[in-house]
Amino acid sequence: MHDASESTFSKISLHSSTDVSSQLFTGDILSNSVSLINLFNVIFTRLHPLFSIDCGAILVYDEQITVIREAYISTCISGTSEIHTETINQPSELSALQKNIAEFSFPVIKSIDEWQEEEGQNHCLVNGEAHYKYHCYIPLEKGNKILGTLELHNNSGEFSAECLTFCSSIADLLSDIFYLPHAQLITPDNQYASSGNNDQEQISKGRPKSAVNPHLLSKLAERVTQINETNSLDDFFNHAGKLFPRAYKKIKAQLDEINAFIRQKEDEALYIPQEDTALHNYPEIIGAGPKMRKVFALMDQVAPSASSVLIMGETGTGKELIAKAIHKASTRRDRVMISVNCAAIPANLIESELFGHEKGAFTGATDRRIGKFELADNGTLFLDEIGELPLDLQVKLLRVLQEKEIERVGGKATIKTDVRIISATNKDLLTEVEQGRFRRDLYYRLNVFPINLPPLRDRVEDIPLLAAYFLNKYGNKLTGFAQKAIKQMTNYSWPGNVREMEHLIERQILLSTKPVIREINIPTILKTIADSEGAPQKIKTIEENERDHIFAVLQICNGRISGEQGAAKLLGVPATTLNSKIKKLGLNKKHF
Repeated sequence: MHDASESTFSKISLHSSTDVSSQLFTGDILSNSVSLINLFNVIFTRLHPLFSIDCGAILVYDEQITVIREAYISTCISGTSEIHTETINQPSELSALQKNIAEFSFPVIKSIDEWQEEEGQNHCLVNGEAHYKYHCYIPLEKGNKILGTLELHNNSGEFSAECLTFCSSIADLLSDIFYLPHAQLITPDNQYASSGNNDQEQISKGRPKSAVNPHLLSKLAERVTQINETNSLDDFFNHAGKLFPRAYKKIKAQLDEINAFIRQKEDEALYIPQEDTALHNYPEIIGAGPKMRKVFALMDQVAPSASSVLIMGETGTGKELIAKAIHKASTRRDRVMISVNCAAIPANLIESELFGHEKGAFTGATDRRIGKFELADNGTLFLDEIGELPLDLQVKLLRVLQEKEIERVGGKATIKTDVRIISATNKDLLTEVEQGRFRRDLYYRLNVFPINLPPLRDRVEDIPLLAAYFLNKYGNKLTGFAQKAIKQMTNYSWPGNVREMEHLIERQILLSTKPVIREINIPTILKTIADSEGAPQKIKTIEENERDHIFAVLQICNGRISGEQGAAKLLGVPATTLNSKIKKLGLNKKHF
């Protein structure tokens, strides 16, 4: 075996004289930067997963079909998906069996049993290395002349009709690459298109008399260099199609059909969730991506301390869950954590809720009440939606945080408290400070250790894990999600974040009649824009605006379409055109 760089055939040289005409059956007229071994590697990398092909080989013969001038071999390394491609550039004489194969003028499929019965041996170019069970041989033919053979081998099963059809088209493309009729390089008008019936004439004449156009050779070399730089089968064929339209037309249709089939299978395939193997100490929090790993690292740093924590994030990102996890990992874990939603308590009651009140402190205060600060003594107090706290209460909260003591409403005695504060908000508190809605001194007191939670749309790698978690939580009888459903969820923006996802999956489980959720009813997001007064206005499509405008004009004209007082005249269109639009837009004359 030899490296591709040593190959006289895989590295194609560019000549400017008519000497290139003697190279009828090689690619030597192309740019020396082009490596056919790389092109075959691109093709085989896709053929292997498409049709379970374990080995592929291209054999290039001499003009008399007595010698293998060069061979390209791609094999799938056993137990992996890795593809190894190499070239044999030492000419070797065809054996009797290889001569028999070289004379196939149409695709032939054989099994190891058939070869044993007919020839007493199995056959593969690399037979000494791997005894493949199933074989396919497709001639590389141009103008009724055999140029080589495309061999395919596998151990998994017989080659399907789809595989044979598709690979035959690839053989046509390879034939065009190995034999480029010189007529297409001489006339600038044909843009490298195949010369069709002239192929046989070129072969029979042997050597064209016309000189090669150096400009066209240069452009051809540029095209082939682009082919060499492709890294997918689709890109390869798109670039190759500009050089070889005859083969491209057939193979492109088949490639589109196969890709559509693959997408359908991927959509229908069952998604198998991977376990959350992230190395963190918070099993109740689902997340393995880099953004959540940063959050876990911050939690590890602050949890053992008594410092105040400010958790910031959009609605539904799990701020309270993070607060509970920090408390659970702290030295106060054996004491209670009290949660207060500052947005859910009326402004006139929130002081009593936080600090408590004495009997008779105000109308309706029939008993003494212990406030949240007292209840959370030696524990943790979680102040959710802290940005909604009224300004007058912000002053009192600041004093409590500074002095570490409270006074009940209506009381005179001060009560010492030892409380760790964890607060959360979905607002930008710094902006609130700048606009005078939040006290700056309180902001700095709370913002000792900030933690920013990423929105779900920024951690899409965690969506499959979350989906599997919620499925297990709400739908024990369901098997899982189809790949299509997972793809829908990863493509959605999730304005409500994890909370929205949880409720959506719970609803989908209730509606599901099958063990696998194959599709998610993703909500349609209404696009809006603020008007001059700040009120949201729906963004309409061009078609919706056209429909509304036509409808308004028809109402002005009392439904009249033609004539001087008709809508068509006002809109500046023929009456027939307006009638057509009315029908297309679903307008009904009874509404005019």
